[in-house]
Amino acid sequence: MKRRLNKIQKMQRFIIFLYLIIFIYFYIYQNQKSLPIVALILFILIYVAFKKRRIEKLRNATFNEIDIMSGEEFEEYLQVKFKDLGYKCKLTPRTADYGADLILKKFRVKKVVQAKRWKSIVGVEAIQQVVASMRYYKATEAMVVTNSYYSDNAKKLAMVNNVVLWDRRDIDKLIKEKYDSQCPSCGGKLVFRNGPYGEFIGCSNYPKCTYKEKI
Repeated sequence: MKRRLNKIQKMQRFIIFLYLIIFIYFYIYQNQKSLPIVALILFILIYVAFKKRRIEKLRNATFNEIDIMSGEEFEEYLQVKFKDLGYKCKLTPRTADYGADLILKKFRVKKVVQAKRWKSIVGVEAIQQVVASMRYYKATEAMVVTNSYYSDNAKKLAMVNNVVLWDRRDIDKLIKEKYDSQCPSCGGKLVFRNGPYGEFIGCSNYPKCTYKEKI
């Protein structure tokens, strides 16, 4: 079961408190007829600002920050990063996720992702869970992402089931924004792509530019 974030709860409480103060101010000192509209606009502006700040903080997270994230924070971090890579990405429910934490869609490919923000080595259980989730979510591909590393048995099981594994080294690439850099050939944006031989980094100007990088 996923747990809520204390930081988010504190920020939400602060927003609600600020919203109430503004609401009371307009109620006492301003025209009451325009109060609901003004209050709604202020609430939307505060919410948008908070959300934008939250996304930027996750996008620029360092390894030290990632290593102390909760499981839910790590999933939100990956959601931001996968969206930067051009995926349509959504989080699964906090309970009864059936083995997947994120659902990715791109180029008519649907992928389930199991996120593991662990201090220890990730074992075969993560592979088993994400493989089981493929049928439930009707996905064609599966992936496990961790800030740690995988056991040899996990790697073997992933290979047999065609599960893509990202470990600490791949997270380091995300932090350094390797997948969001410029194409050295044409100056376009490098994006994450799927091909007949697996995943790779290619140019957004394809087919005009055929530059590729192995992952």
